[in-house]
Amino acid sequence: MAGCAPKQQTLYEWEGYQPSIYSYFVPSKHDVQAQIATLEKTIEKAQAKGTRAAPGMHAHLALLYFSLGRDEDGIGHLVTEKQLFPESATFINFLIEKQGQF
Repeated sequence: MAGCAPKQQTLYEWEGYQPSIYSYFVPSKHDVQAQIATLEKTIEKAQAKGTRAAPGMHAHLALLYFSLGRDEDGIGHLVTEKQLFPESATFINFLIEKQGQF
């Protein structure tokens, strides 16, 4: 009977997030543009479904944008992370302040 039960909907959209983090830390798979595309697609999918991207996804995307010198895009994603997950505000504010020092 359990096999016939409808699939439980998750609270957040995780698709592409974990593989992106893995590829960030494996030098042979570190393609920043591909990771950005994957995460942006996942965020769009979450918005289309009416859910949120997983906690930390916007912050990771900001890190990727910073690595390309796209600081304005990075800051925008940090602000989004803080809005979606207010409990991260202290850490996100720290990251924003640190980014301004470089």
